[in-house]
Amino acid sequence: MPVLPSTTRRAWAATVSLVIALSAAIMTVPASASSADISGYQVKYATSDSNSNDKGAEVTCTGGTRVLGTGAEIIGASGAVVIDEVIPTTYTVSAYGVETEEGTSASWSIRVRAVCGDPDESTTILSRVSPLNGMIPVSVTCDPGEFLLGTGYQLEGARGTASLDYLIPQLNMVYAHAVNRYPATYTDWTLRVFAICAEDPPAGLWLYSETSQSTSSNKPIEVACGAAGDRQVVLGTGFSIGNGHGEVTLDYFIPTSDEVLVRASEMEPIGHYWTVTAYAICAWEQ
Repeated sequence: MPVLPSTTRRAWAATVSLVIALSAAIMTVPASASSADISGYQVKYATSDSNSNDKGAEVTCTGGTRVLGTGAEIIGASGAVVIDEVIPTTYTVSAYGVETEEGTSASWSIRVRAVCGDPDESTTILSRVSPLNGMIPVSVTCDPGEFLLGTGYQLEGARGTASLDYLIPQLNMVYAHAVNRYPATYTDWTLRVFAICAEDPPAGLWLYSETSQSTSSNKPIEVACGAAGDRQVVLGTGFSIGNGHGEVTLDYFIPTSDEVLVRASEMEPIGHYWTVTAYAICAWEQ
């Protein structure tokens, strides 16, 4: 079983710090004649059966609305299941959960969420895939002049031996990074990252983030849409786990109408401090 050199782990930490620093700048797009409205806004979800098998779920936007953002959560097996993929299409979001190598005898389920709406302008979903076993940041950029509404990802081939440590949205792009479980039985895998882009920004498009305290314990964090005046709603989500080194996994990243909830847990007790950050892409309600 190969052991990751400490110099490599420090390089990962440096990369994560750089990307998180880039995300610290809050972005906003004010209302204008070209800003798109979002009608038919709603957050929908679907939940899998509850058992101790790897499983997935899919939710569909209805009534002519399209997928604007995504989310997923593991219910009943904190720290023992990896959210392996959260894949957006124009009208659906699917998610899949895979137990870690140690597994669990507990029954658990996965719930997938879709932020749905009609922004009155076309949306496109772009993706980019990492090299095989490429534990390097992957970014997807919207076409020139377009804006990021939501995100998604897929770990292909990892089967619980790797997980994401960040999925960070920006004005017109998303950064993501996956890391092998530490220690782990290494398998061949790739990371595909998705960006949901729109031709015109919804009015008041804004990115918020909140970071937890640095402790060695499982922790949730939430970030609310909070501009003064007009009520904002959540479009897209993101998260990052700082200093987790493959020993911490995501339990959920949940969009509600006005906030994003994120929780991460240690797979096994670890001795160092780590943080979790929640990101919310918000816009004014029509």
